[in-house]
Amino acid sequence: MKAMVAQKRWFSSILEQREVKMPEIKDNEVLIKVCSAGVNRGDIIDVATSDGGVCPGLECSGIIEAVGRNVSCWKVGERVCAILKGGGYTEQVAIREGPSWIGALAIQYAKYMGLKVIAATGSSELVSICNHYGADFSVDDTSRNFVTTVTDKTGRKGKGVDFVLAYGVFDLQANINCCRTGGKVVIVDFHGTDSTRIDLALLQEKHAEIKVFDLQFRDLDYLASVIAEVRIHLWPLILEQKVVRIDKHRFPLIEAQKALDLFRKHDGYEKITIFMDFEKACRHRKMN
Repeated sequence: MKAMVAQKRWFSSILEQREVKMPEIKDNEVLIKVCSAGVNRGDIIDVATSDGGVCPGLECSGIIEAVGRNVSCWKVGERVCAILKGGGYTEQVAIREGPSWIGALAIQYAKYMGLKVIAATGSSELVSICNHYGADFSVDDTSRNFVTTVTDKTGRKGKGVDFVLAYGVFDLQANINCCRTGGKVVIVDFHGTDSTRIDLALLQEKHAEIKVFDLQFRDLDYLASVIAEVRIHLWPLILEQKVVRIDKHRFPLIEAQKALDLFRKHDGYEKITIFMDFEKACRHRKMN
């Protein structure tokens, strides 16, 4: 089968298409025919740090082609999505039974749960997009008055927000400043640490909590628990189109390196998807 594999070129690695052996499933695994794979920062890290032979890809969707003898929840022909430890840029993956544009999904889900949402982003284009997906208010987080603007919008006389979902830690101190007493900052993707300095005294004063959320280095039991929660709480809303997927840029498998380059250029602000059958994906998009 075809797969995009990191190949060492002088002082860097690039993706090239290779023929690789098809995976063999174990008794508790399913074989997925991959239809699409999402592009993530972890993919860039995997390729950049590889000495060759690594196939990136931390998430995929597709159709089950085979199931192990101990698999009970899934059957051949069902459409699924999966969190992987790598290997999604290929035609087939084997994974154990069970186991973003994240901001836009988070806005929609939070609004469905009845929460007030303040979206922070770095351009006027993204401000309008956040508003489109339901944010009560959107603000440019590069502005000098960012923290004051956010705290004033909470309606609590400047006391701050309950919860911050942050992509990276470039603005960690500002995010702490935006929190109310007892607030929480959850970080998705721990990039930007080299330039981070925080006021620990203020963190103590606010009784605030910082939590880093990561999937790439977690074990399969944890990944399975995440998928179970998604199936219960989020997936029904996607099926009812109360929460819609974000799919801004599409690439065929052979152009996976271009997809990574674009992701790096936009710093992950735009969702990029790789498709195995690119022409079919484009036809489906036009129909919808």
